[in-house]
Amino acid sequence: MLNIRTVSRWFGITFLSVWGALWGCASAPSAPSAPAIRARLASDFYPLDAGWKWAYDLERQGEHMLAVYAVLERTPEAAIVQAGDERIEYAVTAQGVAQKEGVIVGDFVLKNPIALGAEWNVFAGKARITSVTERVSGPSGEYQACVVVETLRSDPVRLSRTTYAPGIGPVAIEVQVQAQGRFVTTLRASLRGTTKPGQDPLASAP
Repeated sequence: MLNIRTVSRWFGITFLSVWGALWGCASAPSAPSAPAIRARLASDFYPLDAGWKWAYDLERQGEHMLAVYAVLERTPEAAIVQAGDERIEYAVTAQGVAQKEGVIVGDFVLKNPIALGAEWNVFAGKARITSVTERVSGPSGEYQACVVVETLRSDPVRLSRTTYAPGIGPVAIEVQVQAQGRFVTTLRASLRGTTKPGQDPLASAP
């Protein structure tokens, strides 16, 4: 498309002016296209590389304790997390991050695409992304642009709400169980601190 300067030359009285305008259009470099924005993925909100550790202040049925989770092993498609005496295996696929038992891939804890209102089926229920702009403050700091996943299951009816911070993982967890027609909180966890791969575990939490 000719710009204003080129148009003015086009209506000039000399052939030289016309030729100059055409040459200028032909030789002008094209403007670079804007880089595409990469869609956010489940792995952006739950990093599971070996060496990651999360420490949580955990409140359950009136008891307070410290819970520590650590990624022990990581393969291209799976990760093993140590949680106390228990080992939890996750599948990390193009579809998202899911629980795993042996070769069986179970419920997704985060599923692509990461978008407000996205839903997926889980055992005896459904999970849904209810926020992609959550702001959370806790013992480990303040996090923005967090993703919130609410999972509602039946038999018994229970609701879990997990908040994932970008580049960090779960920063807040709440579990409620329906009792006598209302939901009662049975577990609440807040992130106290993290250790990233290659960090000194004795260093102060970020």
